[in-house]
Amino acid sequence: MITIRRALYEDAEHITEIKTRAYNKEINMYLGRDGGPRGYNEVASEKDIINRFIAYKIMLEEKIIGAFFLIPQGEEKMRFEDFVIEPEYQNKGYGYETLRQVEAAYPNIREWRLSTPVFSIGNQHLYEKFGYKIDTNYKDEEEIEYIKAIDN
Repeated sequence: MITIRRALYEDAEHITEIKTRAYNKEINMYLGRDGGPRGYNEVASEKDIINRFIAYKIMLEEKIIGAFFLIPQGEEKMRFEDFVIEPEYQNKGYGYETLRQVEAAYPNIREWRLSTPVFSIGNQHLYEKFGYKIDTNYKDEEEIEYIKAIDN
């Protein structure tokens, strides 16, 4: 069973290892090299995220299999960032279940935002399946911005 729990400093190294594997797998698949967002493979960067934002770990039973963080953008708006799942656990419905649990944990949020690289077809499929729509007002050649409005 998947659950989300707040990430702790002592989780930073393990989360960094997961991010490194997940980002490297995706970048390598589409661009033929390793890589990810700045600091993705640095424990100090993950500790900074845990300190500054609402950071979560994704748990399968008692094992950390992924992570993400949230950035409040007002009382009813939230940004979802740095969503990763350990490669061996991808494409098993855990991403969808994570998104469901995040929304359930924040019932006051009426607008969710996130972005993903233009080459990340799997992420795009997941977000669109979960009800996110492309924000056509956002123009970037490398990222697609998504928005999801929650009706009352």
